Amino acid sequence: MAINRRRAPSSATSSEKKLSGHRVEFEYAKLIGGETISGTKKGDVKDLNGNLHSVKSGKKWQVFLYRYARVSQTKYLKILLPCLDAFPVDYGIYVTDREKVIGFKEKYLKENGRTQFTTLSNETLEKELNPNFYIRAKYNLRDLTGNICDALKNEQFRRKFLMEAIFNNEEVEFLSIMDTTYEIDSYFKVFPKDYVLNTLSRKLFPGVSKAGIAPDDFNVGGQKITMRYENSEGKAKNIVEIEIRNDSAQHYREVRFNMYSRDVLYLLLENSKTLGKRIVRDRVLAFGAAINSIEH
Repeated sequence: MAINRRRAPSSATSSEKKLSGHRVEFEYAKLIGGETISGTKKGDVKDLNGNLHSVKSGKKWQVFLYRYARVSQTKYLKILLPCLDAFPVDYGIYVTDREKVIGFKEKYLKENGRTQFTTLSNETLEKELNPNFYIRAKYNLRDLTGNICDALKNEQFRRKFLMEAIFNNEEVEFLSIMDTTYEIDSYFKVFPKDYVLNTLSRKLFPGVSKAGIAPDDFNVGGQKITMRYENSEGKAKNIVEIEIRNDSAQHYREVRFNMYSRDVLYLLLENSKTLGKRIVRDRVLAFGAAINSIEH
């Protein structure tokens, strides 16, 4: 039984996802007669009326990946700052103590075998390795995510939090999603900001993740903040996952906000009956206020 030390996707994988996203943005801009917007802001495409669209594709979206300074400048996302402060400022300390955890578990596995390895407790690790900043950070984060989850239970605050996360407050007006789920040809489905926020803030409820099962890790619950919804079968499904990225010196103490495309579309389409919709361009289906913005 080998312990896998890899924690993050390769740089090649990340680059390909970014390039694929740019290709989709260019394709959408061409379809609506708009133009792509360069840079790292939320607006990807500007339509003929000057309104900005955030364009999403793929099964899982990285809505944002923010460093400490960027989070500090926000209005509502700054509630996440304590989660970054849970980790030592010095990446060297963090990674050294993480290697101590992995090294201890590898040695324990080699000396005691797989059966006994599966019974190795966090308490034993903590006792053997104390003090350990990696372990301490895990516990610190667990204690903080519960407080943030409580704050996100307030629907008005949840709406503001999502508005800043997805649309950067007032910057972007529309969310355009490339939908390849049900059609032979991929359609862009375009929703107004207010509708997206009203739907998500009403339907989502916050929670925290359970402890992981990675054999190399110090597995503790509450390492991610989640937002879930109840699907047609009455089961709670994650639609948002917020985590602290610490997988390299370049990407240390960063907040990553992910969303799942199919689940977002499910909620937006399920509640769109009174919104009005129209195919306004080849492969572009617009809803509500997006109709006039793209069509004229």
